[in-house]
Amino acid sequence: MSIKGLKAAAGLALTCAASIALLPASAFSSAATPTLEVQFLNPPKSARPRVWWHWLNGNVTKAGIAQDLDWMERVGIGGLQNFDVDLNTPVLVKNRLVYMTPEWKDAFRFAASEAERRGLELAIAASPGWSETGGPWVAPKDGLKKLVWSETLVAGGKRFTGKLSALPGTTGAYQDLPFFDPLAALSGDAGHKALPQYSSEVAVFAIPTNVAALPQPMIRDREGKSLDAAALTDASLASGIDLPRGSAEAPASLVADYGKLVTVRSATLFVRGASAMFFGATLVPQLEASADGKSWTAVGTIPAAQVPTTISFAPVTARLFRVTLNPAPAAGANMGNPAPGIEPPMFFAAMAAGGGKNHRLAQFSLSGDAMVDRFEAKAGFALEHNYFDLKLTDNAAPAVPLGQVVNLTDRVKPDGTLDWTVPKGNWKIVRIGYSLLGTTNHPAPAEATGLEVDKFDGDAVEGYINHYIGMYRDAAGSDLFGTRGVQAILTDSIEVGAANWTPRMIAQFKRLRGYDPTPWLPALTGVLVGSREQSDKFLYDYRRTLADLMASEHYGTVARIAHDNGLKVYGEALEDHRPSLGDDMEMRRYTDVPMAALWTFPQGGKPNPSYLADMKGAASVAHVYGQNLVAAESMTSALSYWADSPRTLKHAIDLEFVTGVNRPVIHTSVHSPDEAGQPGLSLMIFGQYFNRHEAWAELAKPWVDYISRNSFMLQQGRNFADVAYFYGEEAPLTGLYGDHPITDAPSMHAYDFVNPGALMDALHNEGDELVSSGGARYRVLYLGGSSDRMTLPVLKRLASLVEGGATVVGMAPTSSPSLADDPAEYATLINKLWPGGAVATVGKGRVVASTDIESALAAIGVAPDFRFTGGSADTALPFVHRRLGDGDSYFIVNRLGRAESIEAHFRVTGKAPELWDAETGSTTPLSFRIENGETVVPLELKAEGSVHVVFRTAASAPSMLIPASVPRPLATLGGTWNVAFQSERGAPATITLAALAPLNEQADPGVKYFSGIASYSKAFASPKGWKAGQRLWLDLGEVREVAEVRVNGKLAGYAWHAPYRVEISGAVKPGQNKLEVRVGNLWVNRLIGDAQPGTTKRTNTALPTYRPDAPLQKSGLIGPVVLLGMPKK
Repeated sequence: MSIKGLKAAAGLALTCAASIALLPASAFSSAATPTLEVQFLNPPKSARPRVWWHWLNGNVTKAGIAQDLDWMERVGIGGLQNFDVDLNTPVLVKNRLVYMTPEWKDAFRFAASEAERRGLELAIAASPGWSETGGPWVAPKDGLKKLVWSETLVAGGKRFTGKLSALPGTTGAYQDLPFFDPLAALSGDAGHKALPQYSSEVAVFAIPTNVAALPQPMIRDREGKSLDAAALTDASLASGIDLPRGSAEAPASLVADYGKLVTVRSATLFVRGASAMFFGATLVPQLEASADGKSWTAVGTIPAAQVPTTISFAPVTARLFRVTLNPAPAAGANMGNPAPGIEPPMFFAAMAAGGGKNHRLAQFSLSGDAMVDRFEAKAGFALEHNYFDLKLTDNAAPAVPLGQVVNLTDRVKPDGTLDWTVPKGNWKIVRIGYSLLGTTNHPAPAEATGLEVDKFDGDAVEGYINHYIGMYRDAAGSDLFGTRGVQAILTDSIEVGAANWTPRMIAQFKRLRGYDPTPWLPALTGVLVGSREQSDKFLYDYRRTLADLMASEHYGTVARIAHDNGLKVYGEALEDHRPSLGDDMEMRRYTDVPMAALWTFPQGGKPNPSYLADMKGAASVAHVYGQNLVAAESMTSALSYWADSPRTLKHAIDLEFVTGVNRPVIHTSVHSPDEAGQPGLSLMIFGQYFNRHEAWAELAKPWVDYISRNSFMLQQGRNFADVAYFYGEEAPLTGLYGDHPITDAPSMHAYDFVNPGALMDALHNEGDELVSSGGARYRVLYLGGSSDRMTLPVLKRLASLVEGGATVVGMAPTSSPSLADDPAEYATLINKLWPGGAVATVGKGRVVASTDIESALAAIGVAPDFRFTGGSADTALPFVHRRLGDGDSYFIVNRLGRAESIEAHFRVTGKAPELWDAETGSTTPLSFRIENGETVVPLELKAEGSVHVVFRTAASAPSMLIPASVPRPLATLGGTWNVAFQSERGAPATITLAALAPLNEQADPGVKYFSGIASYSKAFASPKGWKAGQRLWLDLGEVREVAEVRVNGKLAGYAWHAPYRVEISGAVKPGQNKLEVRVGNLWVNRLIGDAQPGTTKRTNTALPTYRPDAPLQKSGLIGPVVLLGMPKK
């Protein structure tokens, strides 16, 4: 059989799949359970997408609730997840429903009863707002906390009696830095009107210090103007100076002049507002030194953060030290692709203007003391994507020997008075305590806003979640809570920022790390204890403890209490880079439905890499632990008001599916009562706008069905992967791969990520395979990510698995990041597992020293699971493989905007392939040949196309050729068309078009700016020579955005992306026929029309959307419309 013949056969298969095929009678079994084919055509509720359903600032009505749920049921939504938020939403209803008042509870019970009546799964968010777990019932003692400290210098050789410097008691991010929450400010709420206060002591230490303090320098700006040096060098962050920003060519700078040569080992800088969560730093400050003011030497970069940053370096002797505040390019997450012509919100305009004329400098100080480099981040006051990227510098820096750290805690009285005979020398007394961060649950309505609960304190979390669930149980009623009505709870992605203390921290540290952290605590304030390396290792252990507690005490507790109340748990984790300390896989292991997120990205563009890692991580959790379902906050957008349709979103949802998601949760379907007008309320700048008011809402069913069919197939059987990819013990997946996608993962073999928790607890040996507690089976364990540094417990587990028969691929770790590990035992294990050479046999298993996983798999005889020949050099065809009870199913996505002609090679034999088309629900046999342990299938993939190739039926021969032919044009439906418009949208009732053309090009403003559903109709004659029973298609040419086709009053099908083609064989008749094409477009044109001067507005939104000069979008049925038939034999 020739390749050409096989490709022709594949052409027929895909052509057939473009229409709704008539299933064989055997598919409609009389058994109680419908066959796979029947369920694929009409997926069950379990495969239907969910939506987020935001209630906005009390704009809630029972009528609107009923209408929302009625629409969701009609278009095929399977469930809804309720949030109660504010986001500065105006009140547009007569009676605002205040959170948890009797009126609010009555509306919520009505929603629960309506959801139950319609068979919709109702879930609640785990907090008012969306992040994370907080509210006004959280007492200050249970709020998120951070360490604070004060320093008192004392001379030795005599008795000291007196009060130590007071601890900062400020509620805020760091020391006495005043509270500010930019995420709360985003919604017009700066947080608590009266900030809660809570603080306490931790420990007091005396530390010898032999470095004299530097003199006070003169500080000048770039023009030579003297600045307030005391305000910049004192211990308070509440003081500071304003410094003009300058320009990109001449950025702001300031110079510290000591008047003589001094030796400096560390520098601290803080510019308020120079960095924010998800937006990154707006500055790249550079420190330089000079002895004469003419020749300058670079010292280092002082990264801008949300708290001060200290860098430590080899000693630099100079008279002058200059810091230049170089501007950084804007890096706002997901904000880089706004719709053309939008009116940006005021706060975005302010950001574009650079945040004001001045920088606010709160600290610029230099010291002769060596300190822990970047200690603020390493101690958890700020966050880094990957702490292993912070390399050790100046390893020979002087440090305080551990034995010289004196614990004075028991000598200090409650009022801070110390009575101590000081040994000889100079001493610094470090008094350590803690206070509140003040972080609140944003963006909740004012009445529901309070402190975020301490995520590291299981008792506090339990008290929080019991109270929260109790409120909702009371609102819905016990009869509508658990198995009926409210059935699930959702933890959204955590956005609480850095926190680094909890009252039981020392006891938990001892339990988890195996040693007492107490004498090392001064390292959290920047003091070098033991050595630079030892301090960094302690700080690694400290952060690791916080991350472990985040998972067990927060996520584990939420899940346990939810399960006690009969609720399933959907759970996101970090989502975008590293907004909090934690391992994103470990955070999701407690969920029933691990969840990720994917924001939209342009067709032909690239997604935020962080979301690729997030989705793969969620899928890996489900595969390793056996949850099966993988959800995603789906197709979230920003600054793209009502600008998307199925056509523009298909590439995004397909990416979710091929990354492992099988239960999309569309973000969002806000509740917008009719009183809010059309299109009504929105979640501020965030979409989707997928509710009953969307312009194409009544034509949404084919889009929902497409999502549902893919979800259904990807929920069948179990995921199949050859490789378990261990990504290390430091950064979460979204931190490791937040800026650049993973590069060393296999492409011809599927893989799952494995974290330390899974490696230690979930994997075990079965012969030469690794099998997880959830049933996943892997041929090899690959060491990637940050695994070049590995703790001793993980190394021991690795050795145990290899000795039991596992194959490990990867290079030997270079060292342990932990202070707890024994170096000699570590070195012995390394030499055992990596004795030298390419492959080492250890026990029943082996270690392959390689970073090329594909080559390693080939070398040990594991053939590719999926590969292809043909295509182009940049062809991208990712896949998912599901092992079914009676076969295998592969899902393949063409990521590019061009068609691809390939031969697909599957590691399957003995079964005949079928193509299952999620757009139509059809199943069609494919041509194939079986050779060399593979089944080769020719495929013609459409641009941005996706297919399921299913192997369930035994092959009756080693090859099969299905004769193929391609539909050919039979007639063009030109001439006049009648067009009827949806009422009350500003267009005339009907018009007649002499020829098809985009509506936005019409002269009549009512048509030009029309948004809604336009119905095109005309009569046509069946093509000459066509006979009833022969196949016939209608090709609509170009459509914006969704088309429903009826012939002679009978629904023929839908078209929502190119090629816009619908089979009409079953509806057309010989002779004259009546054609009706209903087309839904976008709201964009009407919103632009309403922005025109002097126009009578037809729309209402909660914020400005488009400028009058914004470009109009193509709209309507554009054509040409052509009848296609099969060529004569």
